Amino acid sequence: MSAMTAEKRREYLDFAREIAREAGNVTLAYFRRDPATEFKADRTPVTVADRESERVLRRRIYDRYPTHGILGEEEGFTPGSDDLTWVLDPIDGTKSFVLGVAQYAVLVALVSRRYTGEGPLPASAVEVGIIYVPPLDEMVSAARGLGATWHNGVYETPARVSPGDALSGARIGTTDFADLARREPSIFAGIAESGAMTRTWGDGYGYLLVATGRYEAMIDPVVSPWDVGPLPVIIEEAGGRFSDLSGDEVLGASAIASNGALHDQLLSFRH
Repeated sequence: MSAMTAEKRREYLDFAREIAREAGNVTLAYFRRDPATEFKADRTPVTVADRESERVLRRRIYDRYPTHGILGEEEGFTPGSDDLTWVLDPIDGTKSFVLGVAQYAVLVALVSRRYTGEGPLPASAVEVGIIYVPPLDEMVSAARGLGATWHNGVYETPARVSPGDALSGARIGTTDFADLARREPSIFAGIAESGAMTRTWGDGYGYLLVATGRYEAMIDPVVSPWDVGPLPVIIEEAGGRFSDLSGDEVLGASAIASNGALHDQLLSFRH
């Protein structure tokens, strides 16, 4: 655990909640209104809402913490002068957003490193994390040592993972099952034969479901840092486990979040 104090974590957590909601309001102004959409080199969509949401997040961070670095999906890495970096995904699940599916999220994380997004980052470096789903007004937030909180409309409650310890009947999500089958066929086959209940329309919302006990696990074979930035602290503070598909507790090129009880069993399908 880093030397950051609980008081500072609480300050950063409150700020992260605030800016995630503000960015979420930006996205809602475009949601289901046919926003201008382009395609990146990798053929993933990006909309005017993605860009405006990230600009709001960056502006708020610059104004409050001008020495912090920022890594965002749309505008890349901007170094700071100290060892703290914000990791931002202004709309995680842009395909869902464009289709009018109310399961996209704003992701905000703070890591206690100068982090450019290159190479794996120890999961323990993630100090604060937010998953906010604007159309549902649903959020999970966490900071190291302060627990995880589920904000659902008018009430707040501790976020806790499911206690389920059997794969048969477990609820397992992924963002794209065809992609999982192609990239990780042994994991896909193991899940298919286990009797688990499988679901998709995942992205950040799927990991929120793990943190609040409505999924037992969420798996993605390919991720970028901004896709998973807040997950280690959220999942771990909710009582679960986060790693890449090699079992390393890092922000890497793949991701699995679980209630902990099923983690090793799911990873064993890969071998």
